[in-house]
Amino acid sequence: MRELEFLHYRPGTSRWHRHDPRLKLLELALWSILALIGPPVVMGCIALTVVILLGISGTGIRRMKKPLLFWAIMAAAIVLTAGLSEKAAPLIVIGRPLPFSRNGLVSGALRAARLLTVLLAGQLLAATTDPADLAGAVRKITFFLPLSWSGSLATAISLTLAFIPRILDEGATIRDAAFSRGLGSSRSVFRRAVTLGLPMAEATIRRADLTTEALLSRCYTDNPTSPEFRLRVTDVLLTLIVILPPAVMTFISCH
Repeated sequence: MRELEFLHYRPGTSRWHRHDPRLKLLELALWSILALIGPPVVMGCIALTVVILLGISGTGIRRMKKPLLFWAIMAAAIVLTAGLSEKAAPLIVIGRPLPFSRNGLVSGALRAARLLTVLLAGQLLAATTDPADLAGAVRKITFFLPLSWSGSLATAISLTLAFIPRILDEGATIRDAAFSRGLGSSRSVFRRAVTLGLPMAEATIRRADLTTEALLSRCYTDNPTSPEFRLRVTDVLLTLIVILPPAVMTFISCH
């Protein structure tokens, strides 16, 4: 589990790491909206942009083999479910009808591709943005909300991203301990789930309690000192470079 790269912050010095986190949030929101409602060509443009930026930032696709394998299996399940649910003519293969419809499979593949595109965009944000900077960006963007609301939202998002690697590390420790005692090698999926799942749940709750106590001991408030952000011309230019192509393609396809 320690080797999982999904939703982990990886420090770096790339241009995208130094990109303003407020603009990153806005870009993620726009990418997600366009990927979910736009035509396939727009979704493909966004996916290609995100993959290129992952490579530039040093958090490329090759470092996410295991989580991508899991999401590929989930995408296949979405495709097959859509193919089974569509009440159209069955797909004929070598003269034999299959319980899937062509239209359903195509529709399911498009849905799965949209989901994977949004997940990759979220990975790009999480891998290149320090949780503390992300919290400060959320507070800046939600300035129009009551202070307690924006502070709680920022803290929840940043703690979630910071907490995921800790949970995975804890799970890896439990897994290694279980396998060293011969407890995790059972072929029964249910037994392995119980053997590893219960200690994992206990460790997660314990770590959450320790985090809460640490916040309270430091007199935590919903209005801490936010990091200083300076919007540079290069940030604006970079935002235009990654946002304009899918936006223009969406505009053209709608007219």
